[in-house]
Amino acid sequence: MNYFADIHSHPTMKSYGHSFPSKQNSKNPLSNSSIWYYDPPNLFDKLIDLLGGIVKYRQSNFSAMGFGNTGIVFATLYPIERGFFDNKLGTGDFNDMLLNFITSVGKNRIDFIQSITDYFPDLENEYNYLKQLDGTTVKLADRAQYQYVIAKNATDVDIILNKDTIADKRANSIAVIVSIEGGHVFGTGIHPETNPANPVYVLNNVDKVKNWSHRPVFMSLAHHFYNELCGHAQSLTGIVRKATNQQYGMNEGFTQLGIDVLDKLLDNSDNKRILIDIKHMSRKSRLEYFNLLDTKYKNEDIPVIISHGAVMGNEMDNHLFLQEDINFYDDEITKVGATNGLFGLQLDERRIVAAGDFVLKKSHGFDRRKVLYYSSVLAWRQIQHIAELLDSKGLFAWGIQSLGSDYDGMINPINGFWTAEDYPTLADYLLKQAFNYKVQFPGNLTQARNRIDPEEIVDRVMGNNAYNFLQRYYR
Repeated sequence: MNYFADIHSHPTMKSYGHSFPSKQNSKNPLSNSSIWYYDPPNLFDKLIDLLGGIVKYRQSNFSAMGFGNTGIVFATLYPIERGFFDNKLGTGDFNDMLLNFITSVGKNRIDFIQSITDYFPDLENEYNYLKQLDGTTVKLADRAQYQYVIAKNATDVDIILNKDTIADKRANSIAVIVSIEGGHVFGTGIHPETNPANPVYVLNNVDKVKNWSHRPVFMSLAHHFYNELCGHAQSLTGIVRKATNQQYGMNEGFTQLGIDVLDKLLDNSDNKRILIDIKHMSRKSRLEYFNLLDTKYKNEDIPVIISHGAVMGNEMDNHLFLQEDINFYDDEITKVGATNGLFGLQLDERRIVAAGDFVLKKSHGFDRRKVLYYSSVLAWRQIQHIAELLDSKGLFAWGIQSLGSDYDGMINPINGFWTAEDYPTLADYLLKQAFNYKVQFPGNLTQARNRIDPEEIVDRVMGNNAYNFLQRYYR
């Protein structure tokens, strides 16, 4: 495999935040308002991460993506919800400073979000910020020239990766796919209890996004706070959970407005369908969505997508995984496999492992090789569980697992794999795990077609499954 693919990351999150108030994406990679701003973790950053789970460095800037040989990036646009910054801590200067320390999005950005009255203009501004350097060549330090090009379809992806008709063929090219996190982006969820959204305005905004020059391949309907479309799952942890309140609307199902938005997104008129990412939906909303797929949309080819998730496990292995329904049950993962969807593996140790697990403890040491080995075990367990589950259901075992890091989405990464620059190392260590699995558990997979070579497994997880998905569904 010549490149890696990440189906969920936030390369604009911090750089767009630091561009306020001008909202200009600087071509200078030394500017912290540039999407290319290279900010690898130093020792102090790593200590803060290890001790407090706070990420001060940038994980998914396009410099790190380029240095990590990432060919396809699903750039997830996310207007940050007011609930993060308009919370129990208040809005004074000290509290804003604390919030900025936790999130690193910039004080001007925090001030803006605290006063926001409509998320849709913010979505358009973030999209425009991403477009500003589309196709622009940037010289990165003493390494090489790079550029990112936003793809409109799978054909564009091939052109970008092969540099055919790209203006500067000397530059290393990254194909960018637009995605969105949270249905609040359409203009909902500011004050749902007292001032509900205007349905006509919301649906018009859905139409506007479907007519963007770069149509998002998929989007999630739910995120951290209630947005009048569907219920959300408990998602926040640590100090952020203590400072905020996610309770309103949590664990509920779809509203009528949510159904209307869903139908408009899935309408494939003029080949403009935007697929649904079920991450952050409540369990109730997820099951209601599956029912719609089995009834209203039963004759259509609509894949189930989890852009950045983790498994719950079953009675045999659930002691290894976090038992919260922000993660996914086996019946949901089976639905992803049965519909030829994607399951993006989130590289957040708070999501992918049970607290106190001995492997997690071993991944917190100081011997780099041991840290990388045991951290890769945490990721491999997810991949293995999905494979064995799909095999037991008569499905292809290795077709949905992909990388959905959630880098720069305020996650606590598994140790050693701090940023996108570490993808080649992650691939190497996953290959070790795949070889060990083939040797130690040759009989775990019952179907002959699922006993494939370790190299093919890792190639699929690190890029090929995402590429194949685009070829099927982003035409």
